[in-house]
Amino acid sequence: MPYFNDDGTEFNPDLIPKPSRCVTCKKNDDPKYEIPCNLTRADQDEDIFICFAYEPNSPNIDGPAVLKEMENYLDQKYGKHGEKRNAGEK
Repeated sequence: MPYFNDDGTEFNPDLIPKPSRCVTCKKNDDPKYEIPCNLTRADQDEDIFICFAYEPNSPNIDGPAVLKEMENYLDQKYGKHGEKRNAGEK
């Protein structure tokens, strides 16, 4: 079933690269997460891949540490409450 971008064009997930972190996620090959995962990948505008739905597929991956890394990155870039997000706009 096709789904669409905000501008009405058909979304093509083949045009969005899959970050390596996705390969280590339990949801990576689960069809019920295909659309949300594709949209999360397409919506990235950060220096690191951010996905708070991430669940490691191996006990060797420290899932809480991965999520904390994402949170710390966003806090540093935008502030703990997003206060830096629009700081340059008036």
